[in-house]
Amino acid sequence: MAPPRSFEDDADEEAVFQFHMTRGGVRGLVESGVAFVPPQFVAPVPPVTSAAGAFAAPSVDLSLPRAQAVALVGAAARSFGIFGVTNHGVPAGVIDAALAAVAAFNEQPFTARSPHYSPAPIGATTYATVPIPRPRGVTPASTPLLCWRDSLIVRFDCSGDPELRSIPAPCREALLEYQRSLARLGRELTGLLLEGGLGVEAGRLGKTQGCLMQCHYHPPCPEPERVLGSREHADADLFTVLAQDGVGGLQVRLDDGDGEWMDVAPVPGALKVNVGDLLKVLSNDEYKSVEHRVVAKSAREPRVSIALFFNPIMHGESDFFSPFPELVTAEKPAQYRTLTWLEMLANRVELGHAKPSSLDEFRVTSN
Repeated sequence: MAPPRSFEDDADEEAVFQFHMTRGGVRGLVESGVAFVPPQFVAPVPPVTSAAGAFAAPSVDLSLPRAQAVALVGAAARSFGIFGVTNHGVPAGVIDAALAAVAAFNEQPFTARSPHYSPAPIGATTYATVPIPRPRGVTPASTPLLCWRDSLIVRFDCSGDPELRSIPAPCREALLEYQRSLARLGRELTGLLLEGGLGVEAGRLGKTQGCLMQCHYHPPCPEPERVLGSREHADADLFTVLAQDGVGGLQVRLDDGDGEWMDVAPVPGALKVNVGDLLKVLSNDEYKSVEHRVVAKSAREPRVSIALFFNPIMHGESDFFSPFPELVTAEKPAQYRTLTWLEMLANRVELGHAKPSSLDEFRVTSN
């Protein structure tokens, strides 16, 4: 039974509704000249960065002999759940063009971009300031209603010919070329993570592909210390490939979510890869799915990033996942029950990405 609604719930929904009605997104607030962050963006708990400084994510040169690349990828996935890749085969021009196209689209005049604004999907795309999922009845809230970012989200129909005419024309070709260029890298990473790192044949999952792309634009913020660019979460997929500009803002929390938040500095020419919850399940906890967030770093510069999420093409309601049998032993029995992708997503929505981990629901408990 759902908990009763409160006055605060209704007020929160009205604040988000009124913001969406402007159709301007966060970029519209900046264009209006706001000097202070509106209440729906204020983080109840200001984001605090560790005094220890930055986290140097492991870097893997994919031009190394395969055995060396396998060892490095496996070690990074086991220890941290995040690593960078260089010499990855994706042309620098393709990455730069995609990031520039996302920036250019968001920096169009209001009259050019507002017709695309809709919190509900239009065809294959969503362009909006997406509200932060919040579980009912959790007080006090630990996150704002909205992150300081505008997002263009593209869903690729990876089981057939995609219908992508709804992608805004100013960035359509650059984003399609970026997604196509990452196809080979996705196959290589699947092989390194499964066959190399776990000793499991990559073909066991069928074809994997980048079927969801999230393009985030974080406008300059007048009070960067009071907002979140992205709330804390672990990704749900197999793995994510992230391209970002040089502004920074990505942070990770290691030590199974109990550590301090540390900056992950952008590395020119590198792409970031992080393990998702689905691969954590399949690996029977051999791999970590790192908790991460984005903070606002600048009152003058926007931040642009593109996350491409890789999954098995077959991940519908009749496709079941559980730890690979060869990774289940008497010493380390299965840590998770059999689940579907849609079950996992539904549980994440119910929890609002909150603690405890969205995977706790599926853990096998000993009697």
